[in-house]
Amino acid sequence: MNNPFQPLIKSFIDALSKYSVRQEDVVGVDITPNTIRIAQLSENGQGWALEKLGVKYVSDRGTLHDIRDAQDDYVNKLRELVASARLETLNAAISIPITSAIVRTVTLPLMSDEEIENAIQYDSLWNNILQLEEKLDDYSIFWQVIRRNTADNTMELLFVASKLSEINQYVQIATRAGLNPVVVDVRCFAIRNALKTQKHRFPPNTAIVEFGPYENYVLIVTDDAPFIYDIYISDADRSLIERFELDGDAGDRLYDRFAGQVMQAFRAYENKMGKSLVEKVLLVSPIQEKQQLLNQMKRFLDGYGVDLFDPMDELQIPTNLDEMIEAEPNVSVFTSAIGLAVRKVDIFGYYKYVTGVNNVNLLPNRDTVRQVERKKMLSRIGMLGVGAVLGIFVIGTLFYQYFFDNSLAAQYQNALQIEKQLQNKEAILGNIKAQRARYGKMLDASREFQSNQRSTYLLLDAVNQVVPGGVWFSVINFESPTSLVIKGEGANDQAIVNFIDRLQKLPMVERASLQTMSMTAGGPARKGSGPKQFEVRCVVVTTPTLSAPPPKPAVQPAHTFQPVVASGIQHI
Repeated sequence: MNNPFQPLIKSFIDALSKYSVRQEDVVGVDITPNTIRIAQLSENGQGWALEKLGVKYVSDRGTLHDIRDAQDDYVNKLRELVASARLETLNAAISIPITSAIVRTVTLPLMSDEEIENAIQYDSLWNNILQLEEKLDDYSIFWQVIRRNTADNTMELLFVASKLSEINQYVQIATRAGLNPVVVDVRCFAIRNALKTQKHRFPPNTAIVEFGPYENYVLIVTDDAPFIYDIYISDADRSLIERFELDGDAGDRLYDRFAGQVMQAFRAYENKMGKSLVEKVLLVSPIQEKQQLLNQMKRFLDGYGVDLFDPMDELQIPTNLDEMIEAEPNVSVFTSAIGLAVRKVDIFGYYKYVTGVNNVNLLPNRDTVRQVERKKMLSRIGMLGVGAVLGIFVIGTLFYQYFFDNSLAAQYQNALQIEKQLQNKEAILGNIKAQRARYGKMLDASREFQSNQRSTYLLLDAVNQVVPGGVWFSVINFESPTSLVIKGEGANDQAIVNFIDRLQKLPMVERASLQTMSMTAGGPARKGSGPKQFEVRCVVVTTPTLSAPPPKPAVQPAHTFQPVVASGIQHI
């Protein structure tokens, strides 16, 4: 007998399952001197979907100073966008220009996170790293460990800083427009984050090149460390770009000068990193004649794979947004907004496992904002819990009435069905336990082999020992002698976080980082965040003493650190 309440129950469970994931979503807000663009995305089993999109033109020929001096104009335009887009969240990720940021990759003596936090108290350390002209209190600073090298007792850190005055002018626009800023990124990093929406893999040495009247640079990210090269544009050339007057000899000379500086950036990158030529070039530009732009760049950057960055390429796009996208001559202008939209509120601190430029947040009060959002979410979950109890009571009452009015045979069949479902779940659980036992026996047997793969067996055995309850593997793959990739499923967010924490503590794992995490499509609803698919990458220590690593040497006092600047460009 059909259950008339089944659709209601299914909808209720689906809503609870997706709730915690959607609470982390943000709207990406890209503010430029002449345009404001917003975007909101969602992630599902098939990839990324575009939920909201909006554009407002502020000025024909604006400047970066206009964002500060004519703030009311930008507030009004953004407020109109927020109202018309009917956003599902007011939490916003915004960006600042690269010209307002200081980016450094530095080498320091090996320290724990706690020691780094203590070292932050010494202004001399920061002055050595960032070479600030103003007081430290005038800046917002973000830092993150990129890698720790136990062999020579050093580590590499990414530092990003910006003046509070620069950040606040963008934060104020968003706040006054009714949004709640939770992330402040740097524009170049936001653009690169848009690569997350692309299913296909780009080569490791992919260069992001922005060409326009305001931002001109080359960005290459290698092993989580950014290489940034500023490109100079004269006022005369800037005027040509603003007016889109790039035809003829004047345009050819401008492209030639620009491409020449791009080539200089490539050579500087190769000399610094000792790597081969850049394999791919992705262009981002407001130039409306996109084919002319692409042809000219391919002409002057002969030998490189040059393409226009299309952030819409692999997005699931609703039909109601097709017209807006098709009306834009060059869709690469949406790249920054799309890249900002892939960020998360980071309520539970997942981003500490996502190293490098994917995690930059210069919001001055980011820790306080995260705590506030965490309390809001827990409060909402509590209210949902009360609602769930009431809902279950009501549904239970309806069930009782429904089955009471039907025959005893119908009740009996329903009970048999429930019992069968429980048996199936028990069988699945038994298979999982048996599979895990087999993996354990296989790892035990591997230790009996005497070969040059002893370190591999030791690592796999160690990984097996630290698997917490609620985590299952689907793939364990060595991409290289120093890179182990683990894919699987976790019963909830905390199980995955616990697993990564345990991996990080293994002596033969230099670094464990979360690469991807998404909600399992069609998975059963569970309390909390629900089942999640994940991918974790481990950097493996390749020494003959994996089973007994040497103790960490003592660290010099924080105030005596003499960092070595490895890469980056300072912008004031």
